[in-house]
Parts: sequence; structure tokens; C-alpha cells
Amino acid sequence: MNYSIILNRHAGNGNAEKAWATIKPLLDQQQIDYHIETTKYPNHGEYLASQIAQSHSTTSSIVIAIGGDGTLHQVVNGLMKTAKQLDKAPLPVGYIPAGTGNDFARAYGISLHPHQALNQILTANKSRFINIGHYHEAIRGEDGYFLNNLGIGFDAAIVSRANTFKSRHKKNHIGRFTYLQKAIGVMYDQEPFTLMIQQDRKRFIFPKAYIAIASNHPFIGGGFRVAPHASLTKPSLELVVAERKNWPLTTWQLLQLTRGKLDQSRFAHHFQGNNLHITTTSLEFSQTDGEEMGNRFIDIALDITQYPIWQTRK
Repeated sequence: MNYSIILNRHAGNGNAEKAWATIKPLLDQQQIDYHIETTKYPNHGEYLASQIAQSHSTTSSIVIAIGGDGTLHQVVNGLMKTAKQLDKAPLPVGYIPAGTGNDFARAYGISLHPHQALNQILTANKSRFINIGHYHEAIRGEDGYFLNNLGIGFDAAIVSRANTFKSRHKKNHIGRFTYLQKAIGVMYDQEPFTLMIQQDRKRFIFPKAYIAIASNHPFIGGGFRVAPHASLTKPSLELVVAERKNWPLTTWQLLQLTRGKLDQSRFAHHFQGNNLHITTTSLEFSQTDGEEMGNRFIDIALDITQYPIWQTRK
């Protein structure tokens, strides 16, 4: 078996670099057949994964992503899109989590210790198929995949502000305190927007939406439970929508979000299914797995597909 490694050295404020320093001697000691590629610029992981998918066989190659959820997102998108273009099965993926959130590792059951996560890959003898989200954005004709979640409004605006902070301060990582600062700023600044959800020929209109998160598993933001009943093994996504009320109720909703109980609030709306359509009438921030999609009009159809993970669960 050949292992193609895609490493984002800067993920997790250097945690990925440390993870690689931990597992490289283990690979060499066991004489594992591998080669490594390192990301050099934003979204480079998707390009590298695409190149690997074009030149490697699905029967003898595994791709290992070392980095955070964003790195894994890029790798899976590169592999999946290329497989679709070539009309073949996607290469299986293993994951060494080394980011700040590591929500996918938490959901799947991957150790946060690099050598243990590597062992989960090396001891696997077959792929395990999980469900991942797929979206088609009609206005720009874009297709993509997400392992964790797709968010519109509040959480996506936080991602945008956090990334702006990183670029201005030349940082590859920001801490929870900075995210909290951005969240407070977004809470005060973000205007509610009109959101329409279509499911099974039924339409639901929310004139004062400010949170809309479609989840593939329970976790977001480094362990917060936004969709406690979602699962990588369920053939459906869970969508939570919250409308903006007065300040006390809005603050309460955000507290419920951090406690993993937003979906239980009588001020939130919950949808579950494998075909959801989301539209907005205004420019809104959106994100997938913490990767910015930009500020745009939204016309997104969501469904699910399967992806092979080459890794045992702890």
C-alpha cells in the first residue's frame, strides 16, 4: 500500500509540523511506502489532492491529510471532484488531526495524538464509508463537499472576520478569545435576512434569520454541539435555523448554541433530510467546514453522498 501525504505545516499554529515530526520516524522505522506534499498557499491542498487522484490507483493508494478541518476539507474536495470528472471511485482518506477545532476527528473517532491516529490508519484493512454533505450553488454553478457543516449568516460572518484578522496580523492561527471577540462584534452588527427553506415541496420563509447551519455531525467550533442528533452514518443532514429576536432572546439563543442546545430552543427551527434547498434575497456570508465561500446571494441545494475513510475508529 502506498500513502500520499498532504501536509499543511502551519495548521494549528504549527501543530501539524509537530505531528509530522512525530509520525515520520514511525513511517521510516516501519519502512512504509509514502511520499509527501506540502501546501504552499490557500486551497493548495485541493490542487495537490486532485493531482494525486489523477495519477494513483484506488486499489493501492491512501491519501493522508495532516492539518486541521480546513486541510481535510480541501483534500476531500480535490479527490472527490477529480474522481467525479474521471468517473471513478475516490481515493480513500486517512486523517491526522492537528488543527484548532478538529471537529471531524471528534465525530468520527480519531485520536488527537498523532502516533495513535497514524496507527488507526496503518491498522485499517478496508475503507469505511461515511456520509458527507454535497452542495450545488446555482447562481455561480459551483459544486462542493463538506464533512462538518455548511453555515450561512452568523457563524460564516465570524469565519470571515477571523480570516481578515489573520491576514492583517500575519497569523496562521487565532485563539478562542479572538473568535469570541469576533462573535460579539457579529452579534451586534449583523442584520437579519430573509431565508427560504424548501423540503419535500414545502416552503418555509424566515424573514429575520441570522443563523442557518446544515450539519453532517453534531460538532462545530471545536466541540460545540449544534446538531446533537446528526451522525456521519445517518443518510441525512440536520439544518438548524434561528431568527433574530430582541437582544435578551438573541443572547439566550447564542448561549444555547454554545451549550449545544440551540436545536431544542422554541425560537429555533429544525429540519432533517437528504434534500434541502436554501435561498436568500440578500448578500450573506457563507462557509463550508470553516472555509469561506464569500459574501453572496445564496441559492444552494444540499444532499448527501458517501466517501471512503481508511481509518479505524477509537
